[in-house]
Amino acid sequence: MKNILTIAIIILLIFVAYNFFKKETWLGFYYPNGCLTCQEDYIYSPTFKDKTSCLSWATTLKQQRGNPIDTFECGKNCKIPSTKYETYVCEETVDY
Repeated sequence: MKNILTIAIIILLIFVAYNFFKKETWLGFYYPNGCLTCQEDYIYSPTFKDKTSCLSWATTLKQQRGNPIDTFECGKNCKIPSTKYETYVCEETVDY
């Protein structure tokens, strides 16, 4: 029983350490004219280290474009698609 408890504690510590040291990346997706299906028109941001920087990029772009129906979102730790037919999959997304 003591060995099982030791193994469980080690696994828990590895899990906590992995999540603590994992680097967070954010990617912005800007949708001109609010068109979520117009993938060829999307504007992608560079990679950011935090959500605030990503949202700042998107709101600045929206102000510059001046189109009130434009929309955007920022995604955390997004998996980049390997083909043009796949979509980005992110752990979390935020928008305003």
